[in-house]
Amino acid sequence: MNSLKIESTTFTPEINFDIANNTLSFLKVSKPANAIDFYGPVFEFIDNFEKSNVKTKVAKELIVDFNFDYFNTATAKIIYELLARFKKIMQQGIDVIINWYYHPDDEDQLEEGEIMSEALQMPFNYISIVEDNMVEK
Repeated sequence: MNSLKIESTTFTPEINFDIANNTLSFLKVSKPANAIDFYGPVFEFIDNFEKSNVKTKVAKELIVDFNFDYFNTATAKIIYELLARFKKIMQQGIDVIINWYYHPDDEDQLEEGEIMSEALQMPFNYISIVEDNMVEK
């Protein structure tokens, strides 16, 4: 199974799913014209990862970094759906580590992560980004 790499645009995030390291990262801005179409390949890739690496116990851990500068409401719904998939993976015995990055002056971004964490009963690591240095909350 190869890794997934989607380059960012003005409206869409950079997405990297590094299979060798079992890391998935979302970076920059997410406000695609059609979030379902844009994120479709990501869901498909996660399904394939689950079949080939989770059910076969090849993967022991999955690290997911949500490091958005901004995301719109449609993306928030997609993130929630992604997290539900990750919870399913957790229930299969895989350690899923969710890192939620936020800017200290953006309380909404932090609160969005806290709401999703609570709603799905999934622990998040909250990491404040301060001038290119990351400080964990």
